[in-house]
This record gives sequence, structure tokens and C-alpha cells, in this order.
Amino acid sequence: MKNKSITPARCRQRPLQVNLAPLTNSLDAETIVQRFSSYVATTPCPLCNGHEGTLIETRDRHGAPLPVTCCRGCGLAYVDPIPTQDELARFYAQRYRKEYKQALTPRLKHIYRAGRVAIDRFRNVVLLANPGARVLECGAGGGEFSYLLTRRGYRLTGIEPNDGYREYAKSEYGVDLRSGTLDDVSFSEGEFDLITIFHVLEHLRDPRDGLARLARWLRPGGHLYVEVPNALTGVSSPANLYHRAHLYYFAAPPLVALAAAAGLTPLLVDGTASRANLVAIFRKSLEVPALEQRSAHNDVVAANRHRTLGRYLRSGRTLTQLPTRLWMRSVERAIEKSASRGRDILDRLFESEAPQTYAAAPHNPNSN
Repeated sequence: MKNKSITPARCRQRPLQVNLAPLTNSLDAETIVQRFSSYVATTPCPLCNGHEGTLIETRDRHGAPLPVTCCRGCGLAYVDPIPTQDELARFYAQRYRKEYKQALTPRLKHIYRAGRVAIDRFRNVVLLANPGARVLECGAGGGEFSYLLTRRGYRLTGIEPNDGYREYAKSEYGVDLRSGTLDDVSFSEGEFDLITIFHVLEHLRDPRDGLARLARWLRPGGHLYVEVPNALTGVSSPANLYHRAHLYYFAAPPLVALAAAAGLTPLLVDGTASRANLVAIFRKSLEVPALEQRSAHNDVVAANRHRTLGRYLRSGRTLTQLPTRLWMRSVERAIEKSASRGRDILDRLFESEAPQTYAAAPHNPNSN
């Protein structure tokens, strides 16, 4: 069959299994078979303002229609159309955690899992800022990372839009979390030494504006620590890669270009196919050096063509990780059956595995 350009006019509206209303621009049976066809997006690319692209996905992880285009000009992949800001705010405040984690507040196994991830991220934090530094965590979730930094002596403020997760973290760990999204909070220019934004940038309606806002809140020479799903990953299951709440999928070149527009210089960018997530560290600079800008379009399209469930299941990585995953599931099941509090789980984990800092603030176990 000869490929045809897909435009929004050919898309048909119908209900979705996951009720995020603005993303109901579904593809009919004819267009579903034309994955990797040329696509004309309703929403212009926020990086290069282009409309021309390639349709790299048509379904989310639940099988509901979800058109994802990869911009031909720069290689930024995004959902089309992008929801409005009001629609996104309502979704994240009330429904996101329930639909993503099937819970309104963190379950014990999720706390343990997030605590282990927090330790891995903290190993980079100690290289970027000393205890006493002013740190902002964007998208604090259940507060595990915020709690670790607070215990280690960092002056931390977090932002979390989900009501249940935020209030749990404030009550259980006594961390300073603010309600809302980046659009709902305001900080002084240059207030922070370090800002972290883990798996949040892909949720923002306008990542260019979001990065510019974060750069204003950083002091000159301060660092931005970013983690997003890797658009070029070869180790993630294609059945779980595309989530309805993820509006953008980043390869390194588009992310670096967006950051450069905000005055951020890349120090580390690791988005190789062997990683599920793209990790980047930027520094706020008075002058950003000129960087070679190239489109990641062909790389992103090729990665999606190559990424199949069969290859994933047959990969050596999948088989070698199986024993570790089974062991972790047994640990998590035991934690779920315990009567432990979230604080108790994290205290034991952080004391045994998290790096110590030379000037950690004293911790009061009886504090709220």
C-alpha cells in the first residue's frame, strides 16, 4: 500500500479506555496500519515550529489510540494534539497517580522502589552540590528523593501537583512540598544551586517555557539535573513505552537544543540505546557556546522500527535481569505484608545504602 500523509482531518473522535479527554484524537483502522507514514501535526513542534513529521506510534500502552509524531525538522517526538493547560492540571491533581500507579497515595512497595532510585540519583547530586545547598525538586511524587536530600543536609523545596502523594509526603516525612505545577509556583531569580526534574519534562505542555523558567531560578553556575524517557532506547519493552500522560519523547539533540535556548550548557548527556532513560546535567552559563544542531528524526524513527516485542523478549538483557527482578518482587511482597511506615522503610534503606555527606543535618526521628 502506498503511504499517504496523515492529517488531523482524517482522524476520528471516539471514547478512550483511559479518560484523558484532550487526547481523544484517535486514528481509524485505515491509518493504524500506516505507522511510519508522513504526518502533518495539528500542534506545531515547540522546538522548531514545524508541522511535518513521521507517525511513530498509534497506540498507548493500554491499546487506546494515541498519535505520536516525530518532527522531521528536529527529531522531537510528541503527542498530537497537545492538551490544554487546564486539562492537564485537572488530570495531574486528581487522576494521574490513580491511573499510573493504581493508588491515590504511595503503596509501601512503591516507596521502597522509589527509595532505591533516589539513592542512585543522589550519587550524582553529591558531585553537583554540597549539603546546605538550596535545591528544588520538580515533581516530587511521594517525596522519597526530597526526604533523602533533607536528611543529608540540603535545603530542599519540592513541587508536586498530585494531592494524595504530596500530602502523604508532607505528613510522613515532614518535607517542604508546594502544591501545583511549574505554572503555579514562583521563586526568586537565582534562588537555587541545583534543580532536579526527573520524569517531569515529558509531561509539560511547553518544555521550552518550562526549561526557561527553571533556568531563571538557578544561580549562575548552578546545575539542572534532568531525566526523561529515552526516545532511542533499545532496552525498554515497546508494550510499555508510550504512556498517555507523556506528551514528549526526547533524544539528546532536541533536549540539548531546548536547554541551550534557556541558557543552559550541557555537561553530561547520556541517551544511548543501552539506557531506558536519557540523563542530562546542564549548567547555567552567561554565554552558551554554539552547538551543532542536527535533527534526530531519522534516529528516532529507526529506533522505533527496530523496537519490537520479539526483540525485547529475546534480548540477553531481558533474560539476565530476570533473577534480579524476581528477587526484587519477593522483597516488595514482604514489604507490602509488613506493618511498616514509609518513613521506617526509607530510614533503613538510606542508612544502609545512601552515600553519607560530611555535614548532614541532624535528624529527629520524632519529627513530622
